Amino acid sequence: MKTAAHQLQAWGKLDTGEGVSEPGTHPLCDHMLDVAACFIEAVKEHTRLRNAFHMLAGRTLSGKDIERLAVLAYLHDFGKANSGFQRKRWQGPAPEGWPLRAGHGPEALLLFRDDDIASSLPFESIKTWGNGVDALLLASLAHHGRPLSAPLGHDAIIWKPVRDREGAAIYSPKDALANIGEQLQQAFPLAFEPGGEPLPSSPAFVHLFAGVVQFADWLGSHRRHFPFSEPGTHRSRHQAAELAARAIATIDLDAFTARTELAQRPFSFEAAFNVAAPRPMQRMLGDDELGPLLILEAETGSGKTEAALWRFARLFSQRKVDSLYFALPTRVAAAQVYERVRKFVDRLWPSNAPVVVRALPGYESADGSDKIAMPGFNVQWSDNPDDARAATRWAAESPKRFLAATIAIGTIDQVLLAGLQVRHAHMRHALLSRSLLVVDEVHASETYMSQLLEQVLSAHLNTGGHALLLSATLGSRQRTRFQGLTPKPSAPIVSLTVEEACASPYPALTDGAVIHALPDNGASKMIRWSTLDAINDHERIARLAIDAANQGARVLIVRNTVPTAVATQKAIERLIDELGNRTLLFKVGGVPALHHSRFSRQDRPLLDAAVEARLGKTRKALEGCIVVGTQTLEQSLDIDADLLITDLCPMDVLLQRIGRLHRHKRDASERPEGFRDAHAWVLTPVGKSLAEYIKAPRIGLGRFSNGGGVYTDLRMIEATRRLIDEAPSRVIPRDNRLLVERATHPDCLLAIQTELGPEWEKLGQALEGGQGAERSLARMQALDCNKPFFELQFPDGEQRIATRLGTADRLVTFDPPVPGPFGADVRQIAMRHHLLGNDVSADAQPSCITHDEDGFEFSLDGDRFHYGRYGVEKRKPSDKGAG
Repeated sequence: MKTAAHQLQAWGKLDTGEGVSEPGTHPLCDHMLDVAACFIEAVKEHTRLRNAFHMLAGRTLSGKDIERLAVLAYLHDFGKANSGFQRKRWQGPAPEGWPLRAGHGPEALLLFRDDDIASSLPFESIKTWGNGVDALLLASLAHHGRPLSAPLGHDAIIWKPVRDREGAAIYSPKDALANIGEQLQQAFPLAFEPGGEPLPSSPAFVHLFAGVVQFADWLGSHRRHFPFSEPGTHRSRHQAAELAARAIATIDLDAFTARTELAQRPFSFEAAFNVAAPRPMQRMLGDDELGPLLILEAETGSGKTEAALWRFARLFSQRKVDSLYFALPTRVAAAQVYERVRKFVDRLWPSNAPVVVRALPGYESADGSDKIAMPGFNVQWSDNPDDARAATRWAAESPKRFLAATIAIGTIDQVLLAGLQVRHAHMRHALLSRSLLVVDEVHASETYMSQLLEQVLSAHLNTGGHALLLSATLGSRQRTRFQGLTPKPSAPIVSLTVEEACASPYPALTDGAVIHALPDNGASKMIRWSTLDAINDHERIARLAIDAANQGARVLIVRNTVPTAVATQKAIERLIDELGNRTLLFKVGGVPALHHSRFSRQDRPLLDAAVEARLGKTRKALEGCIVVGTQTLEQSLDIDADLLITDLCPMDVLLQRIGRLHRHKRDASERPEGFRDAHAWVLTPVGKSLAEYIKAPRIGLGRFSNGGGVYTDLRMIEATRRLIDEAPSRVIPRDNRLLVERATHPDCLLAIQTELGPEWEKLGQALEGGQGAERSLARMQALDCNKPFFELQFPDGEQRIATRLGTADRLVTFDPPVPGPFGADVRQIAMRHHLLGNDVSADAQPSCITHDEDGFEFSLDGDRFHYGRYGVEKRKPSDKGAG
């Protein structure tokens, strides 16, 4: 090494333990070597990441290519050699002569203003590796998760040496860079040998490289895997490679352990799911000849989740994927599927099973053990595992690492973050390329989210990734958009007319341009439905439900909004109190309740379990009950109601709700007489006219002036109402395709607005303009992997870029926890933004907590709220208590 004995050595990592005046250091050269070793190990032969690089390069990368990419990954932190950054070794004031503190990202670019200092690194040799080197180096320097922008507040003085009063150098950036260049050429001699093909330079290749470097830096910075070098020693490439191999194996990024274990014994669908045989649809998903993008459409309860898991098992065993990410629309749905996936994994891997991550920020879990956040970003697990077991859960310790897990279940948001211009999007994209991406309920996405998903899928498929989209009811127009993402489809993808769309098979498996008809599961059911002009009459709804429940029926009431659900619940309770039969009420721990999104994260699992216990597959015959809720009851919960009462809503949503009606086949004696046929009451306005909701949206129906709302397209609502009144019964799933297409196809919506006149025409124009604006916004905020890396400039204030339109919920934390209405301590409540208003500050904490027999009240910046068995509610000024 060239550093003089009296000079300070460049550090790459500091141990800034509390109270430490002289922090421990890890040499900069050694840290960069650790990261380069992680890069090589992550992209070794036969991994999905290596194959993704091959795919985007358009050729097979050679060993020399990988070594050269590793050199560029090594250089990710050369900016730390500047004097301003090295000043950070002192927690207090630095000795005289040091420049102001500086970072190391944008500051690295200042090096190129001084050719003499820059010549200390072997850039002249590196430039001979191809025209893409500059972009690849810039991608490496962006390892902190976002592209570099011009440095502010510093100039090239930070690259000058620091001298004492006698003029002797205390620290020399040029000498530090010379040490880096020397180690670089010693550690990677193959990279600097002449010859070889130019490194790939396509934008998509560079974007993937940026993501892998970000991952390698994150893993290579973890002291559990990469302890600091002993003072006075330096790490060799061999030592760094051993540490990297151990780290990758520990977190099982290459899936070697899980795949080896799976190969030890034959595995079958029957064993994986403890069933006698797969259904035809599930068997078909195991076909090795299927393409990379599949769309599976089948009715609720048909076994799509199991089909998706079987698809993963087959692809995983064949090395076509190294991981699984199962994306769902809501946290509740993700939590439900997480438990099902854990059972699947336990059966498929009796030993050495891969870690299964519940990828829900603030609600993380790995193998059933919950994450406990500790000071200093440290993590402990609730089962108090030893260090070895904790190390395997590295991917679960931070939301940005979720996609590094072999198996993760979470919301669609984690996927969409891989396609937005937000920090570490590249890392998410790279890690996702390893996965079979399963997206459930794709029909439930708004236009903005659908556009983002299309962007993510396009980038994912271009890396050679696999994806499976699941839906009970996907409209043909959106299906066509997804089909268009298929690499090299076998035939042109064309939009279908209404007649063609209605004639398309259902259930179906779409593979590229081909839509395969699937045999149904033999579980057809006739649904009798009727509209009831009582959408605003809570008393009438209550009487209808109580009358049915008194006959032994299990009644499910699904309202479009929380306020209407609460009003209905209170009407039922008032009427039941008059009649004196409180056994009909749904209860949690003996406390009457309803089911919606405004309950604490601690109470939601209790509510879910209680609903399934009362309306689930196993039940006591003829025990009447009424469960009231909102959209939280539509999916994932295994609910089997005898009667459904639901607000009018779009047809695809209505079919989801109907999927909870007569879900399981039962003997006639198990359902009360009069309810042995499935019947749904669909609540409509008096006179069935929706015109008033154009100007005054209510009960989740209609579009607000700013474009918000629950179900904004009243044309779809009107089409749904007409289809209900058109025929008193339908056969499910036989009629699903026809119902969805006639209620969602653009041509049908156009016909409705034309028929109903100018107000509806204006509404249609506003809706279509809004959808166009949402798509434009999504494209503007998306990470475009076809855009040259040089041109990337992530927006400032990236927190405003979200995966869903609308203001995000505020997570309110109670520390210490507060006893809740159902016996569990309340720690966190997700407060809807419209409850808080604009007057509550972003850092407001709950205070003035007062208890009552139903729960507790609390204050946020003077606004009073109540949390109890109806969920969280905002108190009106006249209702405010002391506090």
